[in-house]
Amino acid sequence: MLPCSFTITLSEPVMKQFVLDQVSITQNAFLACQDAKSLITNMSHFLSLTWHPDDILFCIEADQFKCLAQHKSGKPILHLELSPIELKAQISNETLWQLADQKEKISAYLPITYIRVENSYHTLDHWYCLKLQMQGKAGIFIFLQNPQKEQMALWKSEPLLSALVMQFFHLLQKFRLNQQHKAQQVKHDKLEALYLKDLNLQQEFSSKVLKLHKMAQDLLLAPTLDALYKISVETLREVLGFDRTCLILADAIQHSMNPTYGTDENGNTTDESKQVFDMEGLAPQMQHALLHTNKLLEVIENTPLYTAGKVVGIGWNAMAILRDGDNLIGWVAIDNLLKNRVLLDYEKELLMLYSTMLSSAIVQKREESNLNILHSSVVQLSHQKKEIDVCRVAIEIIREQLMLDRAAVFLSYDNGQTMQGTFGTDINGLVINETSFSGVLPKNSLLELAIALPHRLAFEASVPLYHDNKMVGHGWNAAMLLRNQEKTIGFLVLDNLINKRPLTSHNKHMLTLFASNLAEIISRKRAEESVYKLNNELERLVAERTEQLENANKALEASNQKLAQLSLMDSLTEIANRRHFDENYQREWATACRHGLNLSVIMLDVDYFKAYNDFYGHQQGDICLREIAQVIKKHFRRAGELVARYGGEEFVILLGHSSAQDVSQRIQAVIDELFAQHITHLKSPLQRVTLSAGIATAQINKDILKNELLKRADKALYQAKSAGRNRLIVNQHGFIASALNR
Repeated sequence: MLPCSFTITLSEPVMKQFVLDQVSITQNAFLACQDAKSLITNMSHFLSLTWHPDDILFCIEADQFKCLAQHKSGKPILHLELSPIELKAQISNETLWQLADQKEKISAYLPITYIRVENSYHTLDHWYCLKLQMQGKAGIFIFLQNPQKEQMALWKSEPLLSALVMQFFHLLQKFRLNQQHKAQQVKHDKLEALYLKDLNLQQEFSSKVLKLHKMAQDLLLAPTLDALYKISVETLREVLGFDRTCLILADAIQHSMNPTYGTDENGNTTDESKQVFDMEGLAPQMQHALLHTNKLLEVIENTPLYTAGKVVGIGWNAMAILRDGDNLIGWVAIDNLLKNRVLLDYEKELLMLYSTMLSSAIVQKREESNLNILHSSVVQLSHQKKEIDVCRVAIEIIREQLMLDRAAVFLSYDNGQTMQGTFGTDINGLVINETSFSGVLPKNSLLELAIALPHRLAFEASVPLYHDNKMVGHGWNAAMLLRNQEKTIGFLVLDNLINKRPLTSHNKHMLTLFASNLAEIISRKRAEESVYKLNNELERLVAERTEQLENANKALEASNQKLAQLSLMDSLTEIANRRHFDENYQREWATACRHGLNLSVIMLDVDYFKAYNDFYGHQQGDICLREIAQVIKKHFRRAGELVARYGGEEFVILLGHSSAQDVSQRIQAVIDELFAQHITHLKSPLQRVTLSAGIATAQINKDILKNELLKRADKALYQAKSAGRNRLIVNQHGFIASALNR
């Protein structure tokens, strides 16, 4: 047996396999146990070996709360079976009292519960508790202090761990019952049956939690919001086994309830989306839970159960409440009409988990749906060539994507004085051409409201609905003013003649955004059509002047090319200037960095040039600079090599694909040739004009700063000056690397 303090550091897969191997070993050890002490010892050894807690307490609550055993890390296990008061002489019982005080908060259905306890040092210890509570009988608790959190995650994913704990609990109860009730075999069998029932409930709960995770994925994969609503209702029945379910969306602004999908008396899914109810019709207890609490679940027992407003039975009615922060989304109504079974405690926990999961899925799917609809509608509308086509596609989008019954777009070309029909829908929802309609803006309360509220959707509920000036039904009617740059360009009108669906706050928000996009695109198409007409006229004029412009462009292009060359040339020395060098340096650096190539920068400076200028005059100094430039240029004429005047008497050379040795030899040739030309310089110790040079060469990569090569060449030049001039100094990549790693 390993000591309690023994620790193993393993990778996650190896650790997981190690734990599962220990589960198998411990299960076999359990089978060989003859009493509770040996059972607890084996369980303590398993927990110490796999989770490495600082302390383990095995407790039971029968007539009073007792500690069966304690196993501190690195010490032998103590078998106690003492109350907290009796423990005073054995162990520090302050922590045990605090754990006992929190025992009622520990879930009997979740595999493990987290507890924080303040210790004698006034800091928090982290405890985890495994609990089994048999109905009406003793509860067994295993408290673990500061176990390894990474490995605790296995409790959520490995059913074998739960099985091991269940086996331990079962055997411990069995041994204790054998000790206490050997003569009461019948009572023992009853207790064992109750245990098996609790075990089944635990296993059922664990199984359904796993199903909940799968349901969450199915909800997020739903292609539309409507599909998500239907899936959420059906999975509660078919996967989690509830009787009747109905998803109801809440409109807190209008204080209304909008059912989506429900369940009939035979357990079949029904479409309830045409209905709308006032929230005042809810039971006061339900209203309070929805509007004045943050509850996720509300249950009423022994209450009438309804279908279509008629009482069809009696039982419990539950609301799994859906919230987005402080905002009410709606709820899932559930009852037990069909099977008339009791709602178990673990099922209540399931419903609260389901509420959180479904709320998140609805919010995410709504956001996705809104963005997708608005984006696709803008794309569809923008691809139309003419204004009239934009209006037709807008009606199709309203019908097919926004799922509204009827709509029509009317345009105005005189800031709302008159209306021109475009496309709309007939009484069956088919898109029809209505361009034959035109006239003065009618006096209509809905249109007047839309004009008065230019940035909001005008809405009238429970009004007569018309088609071709004939009343064809009742429902809601809505209109939105289409405006652009403070001018009225048309109206969008809608109703719910066909399916009678309510217009929710979400629908209104989407219509407002859609109408804004529609107005913008219509205005753009009008401008495009005007531009198209103007373009036809302009093309004629352009054709007449094309030849003149082409000739002018050719002359301009030649001038620009000459200016471009001049802008990159040093006028004095007739070699590249600083700007030309900087542009080439950026380009060559990027290429060298991408392919890992060598790049060399050589800085050259005329020795004692200020003294030369002062003695011979600036005009002679300019002649001297031109002669030096020609000497340098003579030695660097290959493709990809650039010689530039860097400033004053300083020159710079940029070379690619060259070694430091090759560069050094060629620069030395420049220095030697200039020395041999013997350009007289009486103020120089050598009595002639000479050059100093600094060379930096490196194989370029992304870890070298872009200006580092220039800095190193300049530093090498400074070293050449300091060393006596008329020489070169090489600074290779090793210097750069060491500078970066300091």
